[in-house]
Amino acid sequence: MAVEESSKRIEEAKKLSKDQPSKAEGVYKDILSKPPGSNDRAVRDFESALMSLGELYRDQKRTQDLADLIAQTRDVLTSFARAKTAKLVRQLLDLFTSIPNTLETQISTTKSCIDWAVKQRQGFLRQNLEVRLVGLYMQKQAYDALTLINNLLKELKRLDDKLVLVEVQLLESRVYHALGNVPKGRAALTSARTSAASVYCPPLLQAGLDMQSGQLHAEDSDFNTAFSYFIEAMEGYHSQDNPARATSALQYMLLCKIMLNSKDDVDQLMTSKNALKYAGKNLDAMKAVARAHSNRSLEEYEASLHNFRFELGSDRFIASHLRRLYDSMLEQNLIKVIEPFSRVEISHVAEMVGLDTAQVERKLSQMILDRVIIGVLDQGSGVLEIFEEVGKDEGFGAAVEAIGMLGGVVDGLYANQAGLLE
Repeated sequence: MAVEESSKRIEEAKKLSKDQPSKAEGVYKDILSKPPGSNDRAVRDFESALMSLGELYRDQKRTQDLADLIAQTRDVLTSFARAKTAKLVRQLLDLFTSIPNTLETQISTTKSCIDWAVKQRQGFLRQNLEVRLVGLYMQKQAYDALTLINNLLKELKRLDDKLVLVEVQLLESRVYHALGNVPKGRAALTSARTSAASVYCPPLLQAGLDMQSGQLHAEDSDFNTAFSYFIEAMEGYHSQDNPARATSALQYMLLCKIMLNSKDDVDQLMTSKNALKYAGKNLDAMKAVARAHSNRSLEEYEASLHNFRFELGSDRFIASHLRRLYDSMLEQNLIKVIEPFSRVEISHVAEMVGLDTAQVERKLSQMILDRVIIGVLDQGSGVLEIFEEVGKDEGFGAAVEAIGMLGGVVDGLYANQAGLLE
């Protein structure tokens, strides 16, 4: 009877959670205050009350209360089966993801759960929590996570746990990519794909592999191959109803077409079924960048970056490629402006492209060093002098060759005379 009463109370509390959350919280806490024992129905009610209270804290964005709930109920969970304990702990930690600005709390709570798992000798749960912690470190841009990754890889290779190994190798690739070490990122991704070939890979993990492959190909400016990987990733996330990641994949697809200067493909993508489904500020930002790039307008481009600074600046991959795109557009505009001149004032060039004189001067000096233009900057008079590119004089090569041959003749004569002297 007591078990049936608990079930009814949980159902009533769920109905009250929106209108009277404090009353629902009291009911859940009352049920959780009593150990469930070994009765299956009581255990299910305990689980239901625990998750419902966690969801209540999540909806009210009570981060610390949720962290305290996880810490307080862990000891009771030790009486459950290990698989069920691991599942409940992971589900409770997942509740943090929909609460903004909880990264530090998530890291501290996950670390606490790892320490608890070590004490309880729950190796499988500890590994899963460490993988989660690596992902959190990635979000925080704390790349000391590599130490944790290396330890996990050694352990997982010894245990031959392929699925978790794929996940950790994918995280390793992302960390190296974020650090700018593309060769090591590519090597880690190759290892992940090799491990994934011998085990069933869940759709979300496969989409993650495709997304990372696309990003690494984009780093090599192979945007056509990158685009094909992003399509696969977007379809994977779309099938698993993950709109945030699907939108990111769609943004990356648009970025590839912008980098390839394919305006028609960008327009076609923007009117596609998926673009209409995931329409929002993220796609509007990419559309504005595409329009500015198509018009070759630096002013429009800078306005797009300013108006959509969060949407374009929060993603490191997009921000990195947009910086490259800006540099490329600036170079093209400067070359077009200075082409008719042999000597031109830097202030006039800056006025023509609509940028600050100091910024234009820095870019021109960089272009001279990179041999994009042949010339010198006269900073005293604020003038750029451009020289005609002189072709290679073949006479120099012939002279060097003749001198070399003469040197050979002299060496031969010296050897002959030395033989006669002996």
